[in-house]
Amino acid sequence: MAALDSALPAEVGVRTAGGDGDAKPPYVVVRWRSERLPDENGANPFADFTRDSQTGTATGREFHQYFEFTADCVVRVYDEGDRDVYLDQIDDAFLPYEYDSSAFHDDTAEWRVGGSEPRSNPVVEPDWYEGGKVVRFKYVKRVTQAADALGTTQRNIDAE
Repeated sequence: MAALDSALPAEVGVRTAGGDGDAKPPYVVVRWRSERLPDENGANPFADFTRDSQTGTATGREFHQYFEFTADCVVRVYDEGDRDVYLDQIDDAFLPYEYDSSAFHDDTAEWRVGGSEPRSNPVVEPDWYEGGKVVRFKYVKRVTQAADALGTTQRNIDAE
């Protein structure tokens, strides 16, 4: 939301769906969803052991969940030209992440910024112009689980 808000002029409000009931254009409503990708990266959530940085001792485990985030950015304005300008500004704000996703966050990848499309007919109420652009990317959620570390060995067992 912050990246989108900073990409648009100050007079354009940015909010998530459901928070736009009494809003007057110009504004952008972000309808978003996050869907788990259970088959991503081999479908095994175990990623690695976490280790003490000084001793190298395993101190827990790290698991990864992969998701695809979809943000449908809906622009509502009273002027058709402004709609197209704001959609273009959204494109300009997120397109660089298709090249370097780490510029947004290290845990994101595979950014895709969709094309712009008109979505309403201003001849029919409501009397604003509406257009949209869909932005998608994948991200990883990291979950760590602490564990006890084995400090010393009490007895060696000879395998022979």
